[in-house]
Amino acid sequence: MAAEAVVEVAEEPVVRQAGQLLREAREARGLSVFEVAQSLKFGVRQIEALEADNYGALPPGATFLRGFVRGYAKLLKLDPVPLLELLDGRAPSVMPEVRAPQNMGVAATPVVAGRRSSSPLLIGAAVIAIVAAGLAAWHFTSSPPPTGPAKSADQPVVAAAPNGDTETVRPPDIRVEQTPVAGGVAQPANMPLPPDQKQLVFAFQDKSWVEVRDASQRIIFSGESQPGTRQAVAGKPPFQLVVGNAAKVELQYEDRLIDLKPHIRAEVARLTVE
Repeated sequence: MAAEAVVEVAEEPVVRQAGQLLREAREARGLSVFEVAQSLKFGVRQIEALEADNYGALPPGATFLRGFVRGYAKLLKLDPVPLLELLDGRAPSVMPEVRAPQNMGVAATPVVAGRRSSSPLLIGAAVIAIVAAGLAAWHFTSSPPPTGPAKSADQPVVAAAPNGDTETVRPPDIRVEQTPVAGGVAQPANMPLPPDQKQLVFAFQDKSWVEVRDASQRIIFSGESQPGTRQAVAGKPPFQLVVGNAAKVELQYEDRLIDLKPHIRAEVARLTVE
């Protein structure tokens, strides 16, 4: 009787996938899917899909999948390189959709609501705006700054009254004059003054700054004056004066000279003239 031949067939080794290895490592560490999801900031279903090697249930793209596996391996303190090698040929690749252009002719001018595009009009408007801005900038930068002192506006001011009505409030009656002086204190300007007003005349030998308040504590003059000029200021006394560089300023009040030297502290004179 012929002996029967026994043929042994070697079984092919079963290659485990990256997701399966990650699941086994997680279970060995006693971690739940929920704990892994909280640590990696992924959803529970995404963790379950990765461990089942169900890559189609994950967002498309090899970059996302490889980053997912790398982060998971780092959490479990595994070497990510062998796991990433297992992904090659397993993860589905998403091919970009390429479509041929439908119109290969010359591009026509866009038409909106039956009319041609207004791009030329917009470009023209933009050019005009740029030119206008340039002219305005040239005007303000080329205009010489005012050299005279600041003067109060003559226009009345409309203010709200307590009862809700409006009333017109006029600024104080201020008369300011700046003229060159040949030397010494200039004579007061020939200005008609109301009976309750007096006049101050400042003569400047050097650049100085002056502030004058009248009896109502309102500033009736404030400004810087240049050497060789004078300022005539009229208002209701008593006047409170602040004079900078006072040693170089001469003051005449009505028909008498006022000595500023006794009132100078640190080159600034502060005094009241009645």
